[in-house]
Amino acid sequence: MHKGLKFALYIGLCLLSSSLFALSWPYVGNQTYLIFFAFLPILYVERVLSESTPRFLSLKIFAYSYLTFFVFNYWTTWWIELASPGGMWLAVGFNSLFMALVFLLFHWTRKVTNNKVGYWALVIYWLAFEYLHINWELSWMWLTFGNVFANDITWIQWYEHTGILGGSLWILLSNALAFTITISLIKGRELGIRKWNWTLLLLVLIVLPIVLSNYRYHHYVEKTDPVEVVVLQPNIDPYRDKFNGMPEEEQIDRLIQLSEEKVGHNTELIFAPETAFPLSYWEHKLEDIYGTIETRKFLKKNPQVKFVVGLSTLGLYESQHTKSKTARSLNDMSGAYFDYFNSVIQIEDSEPIKIYRKSKLVLGVERMPFTGQIKLFESLAIELGGATGSLGTEKSPLVFESSATDGRKLSVAPAICYESIYGEYITEFVQKGANLIGIVTNDGWWGNTPGYWQHLSYSKLRAIETRRSIARSANTGISAFLNQRGDILVQSTWWTEDALKGSINLNDELTFYVRHGDYPGRIAAFFAVLLLVYALVKRLKRPSSVKASLQ
Repeated sequence: MHKGLKFALYIGLCLLSSSLFALSWPYVGNQTYLIFFAFLPILYVERVLSESTPRFLSLKIFAYSYLTFFVFNYWTTWWIELASPGGMWLAVGFNSLFMALVFLLFHWTRKVTNNKVGYWALVIYWLAFEYLHINWELSWMWLTFGNVFANDITWIQWYEHTGILGGSLWILLSNALAFTITISLIKGRELGIRKWNWTLLLLVLIVLPIVLSNYRYHHYVEKTDPVEVVVLQPNIDPYRDKFNGMPEEEQIDRLIQLSEEKVGHNTELIFAPETAFPLSYWEHKLEDIYGTIETRKFLKKNPQVKFVVGLSTLGLYESQHTKSKTARSLNDMSGAYFDYFNSVIQIEDSEPIKIYRKSKLVLGVERMPFTGQIKLFESLAIELGGATGSLGTEKSPLVFESSATDGRKLSVAPAICYESIYGEYITEFVQKGANLIGIVTNDGWWGNTPGYWQHLSYSKLRAIETRRSIARSANTGISAFLNQRGDILVQSTWWTEDALKGSINLNDELTFYVRHGDYPGRIAAFFAVLLLVYALVKRLKRPSSVKASLQ
């Protein structure tokens, strides 16, 4: 085949893989089944190039795989650009780079070992990468493969045992087996046993988890332990009104008005969205701010209510010895320092204010990576209605504990925005006693795009993993109540002022996933190290002529 035609074929196959990945994603194509075969075209490119042993083989594999994953990443998360162009390019560029490097590592391992080890390496390396990507400075897990099933909750009820990395493992195994069958058919080779047996195995691998999940979905029964909750959706434009156009008093008065319209004698909790109190407030003066004063007036008339609301806070450090890594100077000759926090507080009648500060920060907006090592990164942070530079964080998850009017324990996990996509982090709240999850967010930054729908759908995964009901308050939508199976019981309309009232069940039981977290990733990381050592030993034992052919 002519070089130009080969090049066009390879580009076409890369874009086909990109399309299969993207079109499987929630609110992009919603064709979830495509994810089970999305790797096949790029795996075929890798196989053909490897067998033709061209010059600069590794560079070509990297380039084709980077193209594949760049198009996939951009297609599914382009909407980040509406809030933060810099954050979008950081997320898309780096995430594509990491995916391409993992693919290149798989290619190298397959070349120095054999096909069987190589395709196992793809599964193990990718799962280990996703685990690392949850837990390091450049964490960005929006496109963790297990998230793709967020709208297919009847397929993945077993996430209560594995979390989303179990879904990633399912996808990777299916792709590796499907490609093994496909390449065998193309080349007319036997697989050791009849091909139809392998095809049957692939069918079972894809269908059996769905069947078992459907059984669990239809037989899961929530323990009846209802609590009445209200979620507020004030619908204040984050660009035009929230931080500079609409006065603080008017925004808070709207919250109180919405609360008064929905509150009843049995209402125990009210959730208001992220930064619903719109200014930045000193933490040691929270009792004196307009929002607290008005909320306490409301609570005097409704003393049974616990009011949970988002806001930006300022934490004071009296000296350089007590400050955090993200603290900045107060510049008043006092020698004091302070931190900005994205926070949420719980206000109760006649009780001190409880405060939790967001820990999982948005890359490029609330946090810049490696600022301790590379100071330049700090100046690149994007401003979205608050401070620039990296924000401070809570040291560990904190649960809002209180008592219902009948004496039952209410323990709320107050997840702020982006934190709600971190499954293992949410389990830490549950391990500390949370029997209900409250998500407060402001998704209006992204406009009317797939972004806010994807964010909502990921909440379903947290409900399944923890078997906790969820109350979700979003500034411009979508606000919702979710049950412990991940069903949305009721939801608001996008970009409308609203308040929802509903009854959801508490739960104190701990799932296997809550107790053990992202263990599929930890196991994969362990075997990835062993596999790398094995591949390196094989590489070193190769004759020099063979080594040269692997370059």
